[in-house]
Amino acid sequence: MVSELGVPLQKGINFIYEHLNFSLIFTFLLCAFLSVFLLTRSKNSTLARTDAEANETFIRTKKSGVRYFRINGLKSEYNAGVFLLITLNALLLLINVIDIDTVWFNFVWDGQTLKEFVHEGTYLLILSILISIALVLYFFRGNLNFYKQNKWLKILSYIWICQNAVLALSVMMRNYWYIEYFALAYKRIGVIVFLLLTIFGLYTVFVKISQRKSAFYLFKINAFTWFIALILTAAIPWDSLIAKYNFANADQSYLHLDYLLDFSDKSLPTMDQDAARWAKIETFQKENFEIDAYDMSFETFRDRIEWRKERFKTKWEAKNILSWNLAEYLAYRKL
Repeated sequence: MVSELGVPLQKGINFIYEHLNFSLIFTFLLCAFLSVFLLTRSKNSTLARTDAEANETFIRTKKSGVRYFRINGLKSEYNAGVFLLITLNALLLLINVIDIDTVWFNFVWDGQTLKEFVHEGTYLLILSILISIALVLYFFRGNLNFYKQNKWLKILSYIWICQNAVLALSVMMRNYWYIEYFALAYKRIGVIVFLLLTIFGLYTVFVKISQRKSAFYLFKINAFTWFIALILTAAIPWDSLIAKYNFANADQSYLHLDYLLDFSDKSLPTMDQDAARWAKIETFQKENFEIDAYDMSFETFRDRIEWRKERFKTKWEAKNILSWNLAEYLAYRKL
């Protein structure tokens, strides 16, 4: 009896999974949600007033009346900050010295994939950056900015910022070795963009301390920079760029065929190599890299590219002016 009642339910679940595209539904709902903010915009007076009244630079204002505070409280906070920064600088110096020796100048690749090699450095950098932001926002949130004897706190903060910049360069070197042996990929490019934004963020932290800027300045300038970076990176045809680089360096670094096959049709002309070039690439790849059994073979990849080329030509010739775009037009002409 129970099993009979479960049959319609099972059929309903199977129907949902077989006939409904959850990715499409999620995209539709997300875009509909965002459209509410774009099409039915209304001015938030509170937010606008807060933004207009916010100060990017600290201004010292003395308050009259009776105030209650601990005697030597500011000096105690200063001493705590100095001790904490000395300790953190010593620890980060040790890490940086090891990285400079083993990553910058004496790196030796012994066949590992280097994925964790990059991730370890990136995670450490993120943790260090979060600590940097927390320290600066806490110790330079108010009166310590105007404390006459805050010289060493500032110097140690500058050293900490510089050491974080060195750590960012170490991660850049890790990513460089990853690209050197395993070519380009979206995440490796993402690491480069992240590191450039990180170095700029460290510069803004330096400006905040030296020019007595507020937390509002720090978040405003960095949010604007990230926004501009997203726009600029979205305008670059990464598929074509990655494919060109990877095939140009296929006789020096690993060529991940499974990964490249998922690229858009715009990159097809780059992946359409002649027989002599394919033979050279295949020989180098098999001699220098351990190719797993589940990896796509060169013959299969070439067959799939030929099939995609024919399909792309057919699709392009059936397009009308409304679906015309320059990137695919150039790819069609090259093919």
